[in-house]
Amino acid sequence: MRGTSRPWSDAVAHVGFGGLLLVAVALAGCAGSGGSRGPFELIGTPFGTTGGSTTTTGPGSSVSTSGSVRAGARASVNPCSESQTRKFVRISMRNLAPDYVHYFLILVAYVNGTTYPNGAVCPSDIALYTQLGYNVQVAEGQQLAYGNYCIKGPALIYFYRGGQFQGAGAQGLASAIAPAQGTTATYDSFFGPSGQQVPVPDWIIFHNPGIGDGARLKVSFNAQDPCASSGSVGTLGTPNCQQDAFYYVDETDVRSGSTVLGAGSFRRVPDEIQGTGCTCGFGNSVAYQQLAPSGATAASALCNEFLRAGRIDYVFLRDDTDPPFPQLVWRVTDAGGGPAQSFDPRAGIR
Repeated sequence: MRGTSRPWSDAVAHVGFGGLLLVAVALAGCAGSGGSRGPFELIGTPFGTTGGSTTTTGPGSSVSTSGSVRAGARASVNPCSESQTRKFVRISMRNLAPDYVHYFLILVAYVNGTTYPNGAVCPSDIALYTQLGYNVQVAEGQQLAYGNYCIKGPALIYFYRGGQFQGAGAQGLASAIAPAQGTTATYDSFFGPSGQQVPVPDWIIFHNPGIGDGARLKVSFNAQDPCASSGSVGTLGTPNCQQDAFYYVDETDVRSGSTVLGAGSFRRVPDEIQGTGCTCGFGNSVAYQQLAPSGATAASALCNEFLRAGRIDYVFLRDDTDPPFPQLVWRVTDAGGGPAQSFDPRAGIR
């Protein structure tokens, strides 16, 4: 048990299937948004509650909160009118921890239309997304349970290398980063120093859905059926802000890291990731980072927002202070390099 806000479990039920999902998904049977909400987030509904006054209003919308919105226009723009440059965001990742980091990166992009009037994807750009890594499609009217989340179509999902630790052949590490060399960071083999452009998502989620290589590392409990209309089943799951996001492991993908903070110190959760709704005070159902409305600027971006045509620099850390400051920090800039989010100052990174 680490602190008072991090419940830990020794046994977890998983569904084990490996690799990246490469086919369009057409799953029916997930009911709508009626009933009480469990500790999962029904992604894709045009509304949601978090047990308090904080709400979300769909892709591209702001989280309602008092006093946290910086000044500036935040109007939404039809993504079909965006320039080609603004259809991407550049991402870089590096590791300053003394361990390997095995992470799980899920990007969710909603197709603009009646269901998602603020969705990031122009319908004519769906092929662009599928060609560049968004290999799971959820059709209009369908829903897909994905770990602790229920994703409602029309949506596209990018699950980076399926959460695999090792890549094939000479590819080496897949969804993992080697340890830092002393005080010198090691960069991800794909999201390197120059950054990798990806089609812009509505949400960035660090979440292990408990499949493939992630199944044996999983500590938190997924909701048994996050697409259920009743919250009674979902309440069995671990809350989103305490779901597994990444792990410290050795070169064989065996749990590693310090035990100073207890036996569970090898894993990190959204409560320890800068820029999630968890650390921004937006509530347990906003355990992700989200795209700012098209009209937003670096000066008007919320605490958990990134920008079209901008850049996100992620840095993984391992600090054994309890309570810990965020162990995955980010810096967000706009298309011109203007700062929207700065690294948490406690990380000591420039």
